[in-house]
Amino acid sequence: MTRLKKIAFAVGLLIGATFTSQAFASVVMTGTRVIYPASAREKAIQLTNQSASPYLVQLWLDKGNKNSTVQTADAPFITSPQIFRVNANSGQVVRLIYSGDNLPTDRESIFYLNFVQMPAVKASEQTANKLLLVFKNRLKVFYRPNNLAGNPDALSNSLTLTLQGKEIVANNNSGYYATIRNASIVSSGRHRPLIVDEMIAPKSKTHWSIANTARPVKGDTVSVTLINDFGADVSSELTLQ
Repeated sequence: MTRLKKIAFAVGLLIGATFTSQAFASVVMTGTRVIYPASAREKAIQLTNQSASPYLVQLWLDKGNKNSTVQTADAPFITSPQIFRVNANSGQVVRLIYSGDNLPTDRESIFYLNFVQMPAVKASEQTANKLLLVFKNRLKVFYRPNNLAGNPDALSNSLTLTLQGKEIVANNNSGYYATIRNASIVSSGRHRPLIVDEMIAPKSKTHWSIANTARPVKGDTVSVTLINDFGADVSSELTLQ
């Protein structure tokens, strides 16, 4: 077993036991999400080591299990390379390849890309009694078929909000996932929060509870902020039906 594989195996053993907040991670990925067009043979992902020390990185994908590991990876994707070293102030391009599966053609499918990083260990320090911190990052991967209903650049046009008793039913009529940063009822210049951080699957709906103090009526304005393909916020105002 090579030294790199030995250390990667050690990473696998540490997964789930020594993860720390990704806010302090040194290796970062360009973008906050990955859009994988069905017509693409592969998708290039750029990782950059912003620190003055080398790091080892390992990647895998899953279908939604946040506790997944390399051994339990179940998404129809492979990464090349899967394990690698990123030198200080350097980068690495990883190829994400769809390995084939019977996915819906009328809507997006979502998966999750995990990558962990740990400081590279010198050969002279392998037997030293040291604590190695493993950082984990987890990003959404949207597999996007061609010619979907709706427009990802104007996704709010595919959302309808309907008042039903003490709830608002948010319906996503498009073939895209609608990632909502927040939504609020606008009344007399005041914003009354409805929801924060929610994702509505394609061609599906969700229910938002209304606080007793809100008391909306049909025709009211609802301010909705969605996250676009580039991770930026896009705000729109919709009419409550």
